[in-house]
Amino acid sequence: MSGYFFFNYNLFSASMSASTVERPLGLLEKYQVSKQLTQCYGTVTATAILRHSPRKSPDDLKEFYFSRLHAPLNRLVEKHPQLSLVVAESDKPTAHFIRLDQFNLSNIVKIDAADQVAFWDRSKLAKVIANECDHEFNLDDHTIPLWHLRICVHDDRLDECSITFTAHHVIADGKSLAIFWKALFQEIDQEEQLLRNTQEEGHDIIKPKVKGVLGVPYEDRNAPMPTMMNMMGVVSQMVAKKVLPNALTKRWFPQCWAGDYPGITDKSKARHDTIVRAIELGGTVWKEVCTTCRKHGVTPHAAIMTAIILAFNEVYPEVGTVSTGTPVNCRSFCNPPVSEEEMGNFVGAYNYTWKLTSQSLTEFWDIAKTYHTQLKANKGEAAKDAGLLKFLSKYPEDYCRFWYDHWVSNPTMHRVGGIELSDLGRFIPFVKEETNNIWQLESLWFCQSAQIFTTALNINSISTKDSMYATIGWQNGALDESKADAFGPLVIQNLQKCYQ
Repeated sequence: MSGYFFFNYNLFSASMSASTVERPLGLLEKYQVSKQLTQCYGTVTATAILRHSPRKSPDDLKEFYFSRLHAPLNRLVEKHPQLSLVVAESDKPTAHFIRLDQFNLSNIVKIDAADQVAFWDRSKLAKVIANECDHEFNLDDHTIPLWHLRICVHDDRLDECSITFTAHHVIADGKSLAIFWKALFQEIDQEEQLLRNTQEEGHDIIKPKVKGVLGVPYEDRNAPMPTMMNMMGVVSQMVAKKVLPNALTKRWFPQCWAGDYPGITDKSKARHDTIVRAIELGGTVWKEVCTTCRKHGVTPHAAIMTAIILAFNEVYPEVGTVSTGTPVNCRSFCNPPVSEEEMGNFVGAYNYTWKLTSQSLTEFWDIAKTYHTQLKANKGEAAKDAGLLKFLSKYPEDYCRFWYDHWVSNPTMHRVGGIELSDLGRFIPFVKEETNNIWQLESLWFCQSAQIFTTALNINSISTKDSMYATIGWQNGALDESKADAFGPLVIQNLQKCYQ
């Protein structure tokens, strides 16, 4: 049985009138908080470009959006406990969640009439997303939860806006972002219908009447845990890297691409600083890609990864090997399975090393099939990854040391390197199919902060019925910007050509 069941809640003050102590942080949650303690990562984000009923004037921002968001957000907080959480004693062994009983809407919905943003311009949208990725929540502020909405507007488009859902990774994995937006679309459309009839003004306080039960951490959901063989494999790799002759080490553990420029190793200066580019593929082209994927028996995710590898090989023809990481949604691996509608941290990772030779990069669909098969076969193993964190027995010391040790084990670039493709798959908003639907999704962009210790290049993708949207991110100073700028269009070109 987990030690969480014997946690002594008397350690904490019972005098907090507007909050409730929930439970200690789980393994993945400590992992996410330790990223902030070492300043190596910011937030996860999902940005929607929306069309809605026109605002009456450029000056009615708060009345217009608050009246439509208050009740829907209140209902979402009732359904999803993660949306009312803060972390207490984040840098102590007793780090734990506290649930807020109420908070002010104006503290979590950020909107500024003077800040005009041409959000339909992809370059300007990318800057908004990058700023949100680098946001750091104040873990000592226990008056507002660990998420907010950033609304961008422009006087030229009174019937459109962009809304970015920005969340601390301790309360939300990538799948959680999609869960949030799916639920909000359902609720906000319902609220718009009510406003047509009542014209009721919004209120400022989020105070849920019902409280959903906060679930236990991933490792306490009968999730797959590492076996003795898994542990022996990890230990043997660590030992081999230390004792094998240098030539043999290079042969068995080839140094993969880790960016163009070394990271900063001064703890006082090293921190995430995210640059973002936005790319998309829409219309009949994306539909053709998905149709061709079905013909070849692979997922669109496999096609995107293949397009990434081909693009990387063209931008970096001198690189012999590159590693990729694929985050895996592990909800289905728990027993019983975690609901696909539950927010939280239920993620593993599958890593793959690509040998970039001309022979291996000649057939798009052969590459996609190989990757698809390998990923499918190894998802169960990926689900065990979080269990390795239990060997970091002391929090926060061991977790922080885990991050800083990357500088020692990667003395050239000071990061592990490689590429991460975090793909949320197809997003289907829970809205009516009628053409008179009041809130319409124009596009949806998933992104996350650069990570200074691990991957050098991050691609975050999500698709709708008609299009694929992706963000490309990296730490400022890690890549040759001209190469990074060339990479995105090549990914799109490879997808455009793959079905022809």
